[in-house]
Amino acid sequence: MSVLLGCAVAAAGAGWSGTSAPASGDATSPAGSPAQPGQPGWHVAGEYGLYVAFAGPGIEVRWLTEEERPGLVRAIVDGRVVDERTTEPGYAHAARLRVRAPEVTLEYGAEPPDADGRAAPLHRTRIWAEPPPPEVDLAGRDSVFVFGDVHGEFDRVISLLGLAGLIDAEGRWTGGGAAVAFLGDLFDRGNDVTRLLWFVYGLEREAMAAGGRVITLLGNHEAMVLSGDLRYVAPKEQTIGELHGISYETLFDPERSVLGGWIAAKPGLVRLEDVLFAHGGVSPAFVDSSLEEYQDTLETFIAEPLFTRWRDEAFLREYVREARLDTAQIYRRYDFFFGPESVLWYRDLVLTDTLGAHLDAVLERFGADTHVVGHTPVPTIRESYGGKLIAADLLDAATEMLHLTRRRDGGWNRTVIRLDGGTVKLDSAAPPGL
Repeated sequence: MSVLLGCAVAAAGAGWSGTSAPASGDATSPAGSPAQPGQPGWHVAGEYGLYVAFAGPGIEVRWLTEEERPGLVRAIVDGRVVDERTTEPGYAHAARLRVRAPEVTLEYGAEPPDADGRAAPLHRTRIWAEPPPPEVDLAGRDSVFVFGDVHGEFDRVISLLGLAGLIDAEGRWTGGGAAVAFLGDLFDRGNDVTRLLWFVYGLEREAMAAGGRVITLLGNHEAMVLSGDLRYVAPKEQTIGELHGISYETLFDPERSVLGGWIAAKPGLVRLEDVLFAHGGVSPAFVDSSLEEYQDTLETFIAEPLFTRWRDEAFLREYVREARLDTAQIYRRYDFFFGPESVLWYRDLVLTDTLGAHLDAVLERFGADTHVVGHTPVPTIRESYGGKLIAADLLDAATEMLHLTRRRDGGWNRTVIRLDGGTVKLDSAAPPGL
C-alpha cells in the first residue's frame, strides 16, 4: 500500500515514477483451484455465501447450495411474490429479479423438495434499499453491550448475545431498548464473515424497531477489504467469491453491493451517553475534531472513487491528475484511513499508560468520561488510566463481551461476560464503598 501511495504522490507532482502494484483481488482456494461446498466446517448455503447487489431497476442475487441442484430465488414485497427465477443445477446460482422497493424479502436456495423431500427449505433474507443514516451521538441508553474485533466469529457472537438475553434461539432481537456496539473489524481472519455481516445487517433493523440499537463502527479491516487489501481474508471466505466468479472485494463494492453500501455508511466515532467508542482510538491528529466534523470528513473521503482504488495504479495516475489533488491532499486521504494516527489504526493509548493528558483532552473534547476501543489485542477486556480507557479487542476474538449498566450515581457498572457463561466485574471506576 505504501508503494501505491508513493505512486499517487508522484502523479500529483511533476511526473510518474511508481513501481508496479502487487496483484490483488484474485480469490483462490488453498489448492489454487475452484473449491466446492461440503468441506468440513465450511458453511456456504444461505447467508454464509449470499451476495446481493442493486442492478439498474432490479436486484442481482448470487447464492450457493451444498449440493449440485437447480436453484430458486423469489422476491417478496408486502407478502406477495413479485418475481421468481430458477437456475440450472450447480453449486453457484445467480439471477436478476425485477424488483425495487424500500424493503424486499428474498427466498432462495435449492428448488423446493419434491416427493422424496431431499431439498432443504429456502433461506430468507430481508434487504432494504437504503442503509440507515449513521448515528454518532446517542442518548437514552442504560444498558450497553460492547464487542471488540469479532473477525468473522459468527457462532461466538451468537452465543454471547444469547447468554446476555439479547436474541432468541432463532437469532431474533429480544433486547428491548438495549444497545449493542461492534467496534469494527467484523471482517477478516474468521471463516464466517459474510454470515456475520448479514446477521448484524438484519439485527440492526430488528433492534431499531424494538427501540434498541445495534451500533457498528468502521475498523481498519473494513477499510482494507473495501479498498482491495485481502491479506487477512480466510481461504473459505475467498472461496465464496471464487464460486460466484467475482473477486472478494467486489462482494462488498460500496457502489452496488447491499452489504458494501451498508458497511461504507458506518461511522468511525460514536458517543453514546458519556462513552466514546472508536476502533483504534482518538489520536493527537484528531483531538481537535468534533463528532460531526470527523463524520463529515469520513463520508466525504469514503464516497470518493479514490477510496476503493488505492491499489489500482492506472486509476491513481488518472484520478490524481483529473481531480488536481496535490501531495498534501493525497496524504491526508490515505492517512485518514490507513495512517498510524488514523482513528481506525491508533494503538498508543492501549500500548502505554503514559498518555493520560492526551486521553483527558480527548474525553473533554468529545464530552465523554470513558473511551472504549478495539484494534489492539489484549488477553481479556481491561481498563486503564483509572477506568477512563477500556480495551475490548481480544487475542482470542469474540470470547468476551463488555456490559455497561447505568448506576444511580450516574456512573457505569462494568461487567465482562465470557463465552463460558462466567462474568468478571471491572472495578476501577466503581464509586467508593462498592
